[in-house]
Amino acid sequence: MRGMSIIIAVWNQLGYTKLAVESILRNSAGIPFELIIIDNGSRPEVKQYFDGINDKAPLTYIRNDRNLGPIRAINQGIAAARYDYIMVIHNDVIIMDERWLQKIAEVMDKDPKIGIAGLAGRKEIYKNGCVNESSLRHNLQNEDLNEPMDEDVSDVAVVDGLCFTMRRQLLERIKGLDESYGFMHCYDLDVSLASIAAGYRNVVVNVEAMHVGNGGRSRRASEYKEYVKDDYGLLKKNCRILSDKWRHILPLKV
Repeated sequence: MRGMSIIIAVWNQLGYTKLAVESILRNSAGIPFELIIIDNGSRPEVKQYFDGINDKAPLTYIRNDRNLGPIRAINQGIAAARYDYIMVIHNDVIIMDERWLQKIAEVMDKDPKIGIAGLAGRKEIYKNGCVNESSLRHNLQNEDLNEPMDEDVSDVAVVDGLCFTMRRQLLERIKGLDESYGFMHCYDLDVSLASIAAGYRNVVVNVEAMHVGNGGRSRRASEYKEYVKDDYGLLKKNCRILSDKWRHILPLKV
């Protein structure tokens, strides 16, 4: 069914979540959509907020008793999704384009070989799983990033996890996100390479937005160390998993 299932994994940070959700609700006319909230054991006020907006949008709220991490939470959202286009977006992304959902859906409608469409991505990923930051394409209003893209659509090797839309047929083929990466890191690169390996293209669509917590808002939270004792160690481990899993197609440049 054509439409957009929008998955947001949340863990406290209600202020950012409100900004993100309200920007989505304000700018999402013109295409059927649903919000799927996976609450990773947040404080009670997060549930209270979503209870209060139930009448403003088609909303599915799923609460976990503890923080399972974004990868497992996203897979929960995928399992609950009703529409053919399944989007994952961070809870600190502010949308500024009232036609953003239409733009993404129209791009994917026109080319069934597009597996994933993101708001940011890199054209090159190295053999070791690291990306070429100078190849970043986006229209994010953040001062410390590359210049925003001029073109409407740009092919990329990998999309950034801040916001990306996957085709249901792709997800059915690859069976969702790979949970072997554990709590977090590299799942966006992994699903991007899975898309390429399955014969699809990955693209970035020119949508004006802002990633408020660029670099990882959850990782800066004081509670984060309760779940991940060594974040940098986890990142290095997952880069090794990624580079080993995809050694037959890495390095990759488009």
